Amino acid sequence: MKALNEKLIRKADLYIEVNRQPFLKLGRRFFEKFGYDEKKNTIRAQIRNLENITCSATRFADIEDFVKSQMGKEPKDKNEWKALGSEVLQQLRQLRKKSEELDADPYIQMALRLRLARSWVRAVVSEYLYQVARDQMTRREEANDHS
Repeated sequence: MKALNEKLIRKADLYIEVNRQPFLKLGRRFFEKFGYDEKKNTIRAQIRNLENITCSATRFADIEDFVKSQMGKEPKDKNEWKALGSEVLQQLRQLRKKSEELDADPYIQMALRLRLARSWVRAVVSEYLYQVARDQMTRREEANDHS
């Protein structure tokens, strides 16, 4: 894979920074749909799986394929991915499009897509985790108020 030059890295990072709000909104939607295991105090495996596949993928299409496979695993009424998958895929399509705008070389585009996707997933997952922490703090405060 070709290495990205500093100019492209800065452009990719700027794109993530400027477009951060929809990514954070998606993180909040993940929290609304998936929540977390309050008894075990653990986050949902689906969130970590998305983060892991995005950070370890060698091809951007692997991330898209992961989302599509999650959407098709369970019946619609039991599958939170059905509610979020289209939004995730739309954001991934935007990242793909941006990589094509930034450089014509398909090898550079591949590297850009992976860089964009990793920055994207950090924004989504960090917002999800922030919502988990906020919920836990609120529950603790409510428990202390009732004591």
